[in-house]
Amino acid sequence: MTTSKRKHPRNKAKSTASARQYAVTCRITQLGAKKRMASGKAKFPYYTKRLLLAFAHFIDNPHCFSGRLHDLYYCQSTVYGLQKRQRETCVKVMVAMCCDLEVETHQIGKPKLDYMDTITHHTIMRNYEACWGEPISEKRYYHTIKLFKLADFLVIDAVYLQDRDVLVDVDLKDEDLPRVYSKPAYKTVTQKFINVFSLESDEGVVKSKLRSIANRVKKGLKTLWVRYEAFSDSYVWKKRQRPTVTRTDATTQQPRERYPQGRVIQPSIFGGNYTTEH
Repeated sequence: MTTSKRKHPRNKAKSTASARQYAVTCRITQLGAKKRMASGKAKFPYYTKRLLLAFAHFIDNPHCFSGRLHDLYYCQSTVYGLQKRQRETCVKVMVAMCCDLEVETHQIGKPKLDYMDTITHHTIMRNYEACWGEPISEKRYYHTIKLFKLADFLVIDAVYLQDRDVLVDVDLKDEDLPRVYSKPAYKTVTQKFINVFSLESDEGVVKSKLRSIANRVKKGLKTLWVRYEAFSDSYVWKKRQRPTVTRTDATTQQPRERYPQGRVIQPSIFGGNYTTEH
C-alpha cells in the first residue's frame, strides 16, 4: 500500500473511531464523491475532502497532529477543553463552510467573472442542513464561529460598498448622495488552520488543488474581493493575500498584534499555543 493511501483516514480500521467520528467521516466521504451524490456532483474537490477528513480526527482525539489543534481545543479554557459534542459541531460547521471554499486563497464565497462574491451566515447554515440532514440553531452556529475566531482559524472582515464610483456633483441633496451599504462579510479560513494537517506533501492533494485552480481559471472566474474605501472616490479591487494581523489599541491608540481578535497571547502548559504567519 502506498504512503498516500496509508495516510488516508478512510483506510484506517473502523474500530479505532467512535460512532460519532465514524458517521461524520462517512458523510464527508459521501459529500466528496460524485457517484454517491444524487446530483452527480461532489460538494467539494478531493483537496477539501482530505482536509475535512483529517479535521474529523479532532472529534475523538483533540491532541492529534502533535497538539496543533490545541488553540481550538483550549480556546475557552486552558484547563477544560471543548466537549466531544462541541468538537463534533466544529467539524460539521467547517464542512458546511468548505462547501463554498476556494482552494487557492481559502476564501469562502462564490467566484464570479468580475469578483469573488461573499455569502451570508444563513447560507452556511443552509449548507449545514443540506449536508447533515438536520438544522443548526443560530446560537450554536454563532458560538462555533466564535470558537474558530478565538483559535485564529477563521477571519471575518466587514465589507462596505457604494452605489456609484465618483461624486461628480458636489451639490447633491442628502437623499441623492451615493449610498454606502454593507454586504456579507469576508470569510477566510486561515493558513494556520491549513498548515495543521501538512497536506502539501501529499501528491494526490496537490494535484487536486492544481486541477481545481486550473478549472476556475479556464472558466474565467475571479477571486478578487471588492470593497469601498472611505477616503477614495472609487471601488478598490483587492486580492487578499493574508488577513489583517494588527489592531489599534483602544487605550494607547497604538498598533498592536492581533492574536486572536486582539487577545494577548499567554503561554500554555499544554503546548500548541503559538502564533504563525497567516
